[in-house]
Amino acid sequence: MDRRRFVTDRPLIESWLRAALDAADPEVLTDRALTGRTGPVTVVAIGKAAPAMCRGAARALGSIDGLCVTNHEAEVPAGVELMLGDHPIPGENSARAARRALELAPRASLALISGGGSALCELPVAGIEPSFVAEVNRTMLREGASIEEMNLVRSHLSAVKGGGLGPLPTYVLSDVGAAGPSVVSSGPTIPTESRLDEAIVVMRSYAIEPPAHVIDSMSTRSASPVQDQLVQVVGDGRTAAIAAVAAVSADIATARVQDGWLDGPTDAAVEEFVRGAGAGITVAVGETTLHVRGEGTGGRNTHAALLAARLIAGTSTKFAALATDGVDGNSRAAGAIVDGLSLARGGDSDAALAHFDSATYLRRSGDLLDTGPTGTNVADLWLVWAPE
Repeated sequence: MDRRRFVTDRPLIESWLRAALDAADPEVLTDRALTGRTGPVTVVAIGKAAPAMCRGAARALGSIDGLCVTNHEAEVPAGVELMLGDHPIPGENSARAARRALELAPRASLALISGGGSALCELPVAGIEPSFVAEVNRTMLREGASIEEMNLVRSHLSAVKGGGLGPLPTYVLSDVGAAGPSVVSSGPTIPTESRLDEAIVVMRSYAIEPPAHVIDSMSTRSASPVQDQLVQVVGDGRTAAIAAVAAVSADIATARVQDGWLDGPTDAAVEEFVRGAGAGITVAVGETTLHVRGEGTGGRNTHAALLAARLIAGTSTKFAALATDGVDGNSRAAGAIVDGLSLARGGDSDAALAHFDSATYLRRSGDLLDTGPTGTNVADLWLVWAPE
């Protein structure tokens, strides 16, 4: 395979991924969704995309005030208080943000919710220790729990999640696909019925035994759905995937978005996607699970890319994996773009995969993808480009 061709192809792939991110711009999507509403309003915005969603709301409504809880310093409209929570494990900053959100919610008239808020804005139900909640989060993340499992458990431990802030008209930038908007940031403004027994079963499946006093506190949760509540998804992973396909089609060839949602164990999902995509360019969106062992540097997407590099070694196929928020696991990278020569450049990959050190390997091979924080969050985007 000609290495010179990959040098030409990588900028093309990067441009398609950039088109996907541009299409998932929370400021533009929120502005579009709120056009026609009247302001000013008081908002509660929670999640990685909260600052951009606030800016979009201000563009549409002219004036807003309220609270924005996120994980990074960012510009927010005048009158909006910016608070930074802890991520991916909730801490004292998350608790301070949650207390402020609970204080503000009774006079708020609009909620702007995006992924990441489950950790960023968290206060346990009375009687549950913050250290217990942090350990539950840490264990389930390490063991590769699904987003649905994570948010089911979180909502029963939290004074905020599962409608703890009360029902508000809610606009959601979704990172969960078919799971529905009530799962995004564990639905702080979307009341849901208690599923205590299921939550306990999930916890025990990850060797977490909730003490009796924790179960008692979890059982006090009494939120229930509000039938006429406005909940609107302003954009999601398919918004990004469709834009990537449009960019591919404008440049070189027809492409397609894979049906369904990437999920399940990362290794199985990679093999199914790469082997099943067929010739041409296929884009998929979703969030797989990774059962981490070892102290290496990486995330779902760098791990997926290194697994894909093994599958396509020696061929003309290319594979890209992107965390749309720009931060994949503990890697500080967004993902990677690999080709049939990645293993030739990086050497033996067994140790990197065994110790979950994929980002270190891919930086050495020159395949790591660095975007910095993108300001959006619509799950993970994968692309495979196989020869016709």
